[in-house]
Amino acid sequence: MQKKDNFKTALWFIPFVAVLLAGVFLFAYMLVVRVLHKSTTSKHPAPVQTAVPIVPVSRFTEEEKVVPPEVLADDQEVSSDQAQLDQPEVCAATVVPTKIQKSRRRMASTPYEQGLLRCKKQGIFPCAWEDKKDGMLKQYWLMSAQGPVTRGVYDQTGNLLSETIATLAGTVTSHTEQDVTWYFEAGVLVKIRTTPYDNCNFHDWFFIREDGKQDVCQCAYTTEDCCARSPYHEGMARDFCTLLGGDKDFCK
Repeated sequence: MQKKDNFKTALWFIPFVAVLLAGVFLFAYMLVVRVLHKSTTSKHPAPVQTAVPIVPVSRFTEEEKVVPPEVLADDQEVSSDQAQLDQPEVCAATVVPTKIQKSRRRMASTPYEQGLLRCKKQGIFPCAWEDKKDGMLKQYWLMSAQGPVTRGVYDQTGNLLSETIATLAGTVTSHTEQDVTWYFEAGVLVKIRTTPYDNCNFHDWFFIREDGKQDVCQCAYTTEDCCARSPYHEGMARDFCTLLGGDKDFCK
C-alpha cells in the first residue's frame, strides 16, 4: 500500500519539476535575448525619420488658370474711352475710290442699263463701265454675276459725291452722301449712319421700326437727346426713290 502511494507521488512530482525547469530555461532565454538586443541597438542606432510635408495636388479650371504677369501690368490698363482717343484716324476704305484715278484706257460713255447688259454677257467679273453726263462722271462696278452693283458719282475734279449699292434688279440697299449713309431692306429704310465728328471712325446710328417710328439711337458721344440728331423724322418717306428722288439709274 505504501509503495502504491509513493508511486502516485512520483507521478505528480515529475511533471511539476519538468514544468518548473521549462519556465526557468524560458526566462533565462528571454533574458539573454534582451541583453543581446540592447547591445546591438547601442552599436547601430536607428535612423531618425524626418517628417515629409504632404503637398496637395492642385487642379486649375479654365477660370483659375494663371494669367501671364504682363497681362496684369498696371501700366497696360487703359480705359476704353482713352483707347478710342489714342487710336489713329484710319477709316475703312469705301467700295469705290474717294477720288478718281485717271485710267490709261479710255472708256466709252455707256448708260447704266447698257453697261449692265454688256457685263452680264461678257461674264468676266468684276466688270466696270462709266457714264459721263451733265458735268458729272458715274462709274459702275458689277462685282459678280449675282451682284451687287456699286456706283460712284464724282464731280469735275474727281472727288466722290455719292456712293450707291443696289441689287441686279435695281433695288438700292445703301446710299452714302456727304456724312450720311441710308440703309434699306427690301426697298424700305431701316437704319441710318452719320459721321458728324472730326474722327471718321466715330458714328451715330439711328434705327427705324416697321411702323415708321424711330426706335433706338446710338451716338458716339453721349448727349441729352441722341435721337434729335437723326436726319429722319416720323412721317418721312422710307423708299429710296421718294426719299432721295431724281435718280435716273434706279428710279423709273
